[in-house]
Amino acid sequence: MFNGIAQAADKTDTAFGTQIEGVYKLNDTHTLRGGVIVTIDHTTSNTNSQVFPLDANGNQIGNAAETIVDDSAADAQTYSAYLEDEWKLTSSLTMNYGLRFDQLESFRDENQVSPRVNLVWTPWDGTTFHAGYSRYFSPPPFELIASTAVLKFVGTSGAQPGTANDLPRSERDNYFDVGAQQKIGDLTLGIDAYDKEAKNLIDEGQFGAPIILTPFNYRIGYARGVELSGNYQNGPWTAYGNFAVSQAKGKDIISSQFNFSPDDLAFIQNHFIYLDHDQTYTASAGVAYKFDEGTRVSGDLIYGSGLRKDGTVPNGDHVPGYVQVNLSVLHEFKGLPGGPLTLRGDIINLFDEEYEIRDGTGIGVGAPQFGPRRGFYAGVTKAF
Repeated sequence: MFNGIAQAADKTDTAFGTQIEGVYKLNDTHTLRGGVIVTIDHTTSNTNSQVFPLDANGNQIGNAAETIVDDSAADAQTYSAYLEDEWKLTSSLTMNYGLRFDQLESFRDENQVSPRVNLVWTPWDGTTFHAGYSRYFSPPPFELIASTAVLKFVGTSGAQPGTANDLPRSERDNYFDVGAQQKIGDLTLGIDAYDKEAKNLIDEGQFGAPIILTPFNYRIGYARGVELSGNYQNGPWTAYGNFAVSQAKGKDIISSQFNFSPDDLAFIQNHFIYLDHDQTYTASAGVAYKFDEGTRVSGDLIYGSGLRKDGTVPNGDHVPGYVQVNLSVLHEFKGLPGGPLTLRGDIINLFDEEYEIRDGTGIGVGAPQFGPRRGFYAGVTKAF
């Protein structure tokens, strides 16, 4: 009565595949790797919806619901092959380069030849530099695509915002990456920068009466950022820290358009917007100490500046940031028959931080979600 639709949805996917790979050392400077991958999928989507009929003005006609059945089935085949060469140019410089071919036969028939090349340079002990380029071909998740008959719901309380329903396309990316790692005594520091330029950028939204992820495409998009990392190990002490800055945007939704309002589609057609899973700042850190008798205590935290929500424009704002702290202790009993016994206890979200991951608004966000409240967990592991 509240949503105007009561729906039961059943989706199944059965996949069979094989992967054959091999390595051949041509000589001291060249190592060849190659492989063939074949995957076959069969998926079914069955929905049974009860809706109310509406008149031309959008008013409900009577109190009797009508049933709309929307069933579909489809098959997909993916054929892939690749060949690459690991070329040791010098004792400190290695280049990997190669080609991959993908052929998709699904709701759409698509293919791509994808070149890849990267360099790894270790000029001296403890220092590593890397840089690379890759071309990627990423089909949409086949099991989430359904040939929804949008027109069946026109004139009912289950009608979607629009009727355009182009099938999802495979994403095609140019991906660039450069970074370095330096070891200083017991400390290892790293930095990595990346830039993904995408055509037919795939995203997934929470759509439907029972909320199910559905893929859709932005005509163009990008994701770029910088990641910093640090690891420390000295005797019983270990510690780590990570910090990332990123931005991900897309423009012009070109598939599954019926899920979006005409106003949003019109704005996004001419403007880049943040993707719903974009988070500007992300961090994590942890420290652990291991006692001689087999006891290990540790603590870690995660921080996020907040995922996107609607503002003055679609996905134009973000939910508040959050910090979650966790604690753990474990003890390993050795010398037992069959192997050691490990007891473990964890406290998740130590300070019971209440935080929202999503607030239910934004492009492709159909429901609010929250982080976990404080929880206590215990575990037992026995080796045999």
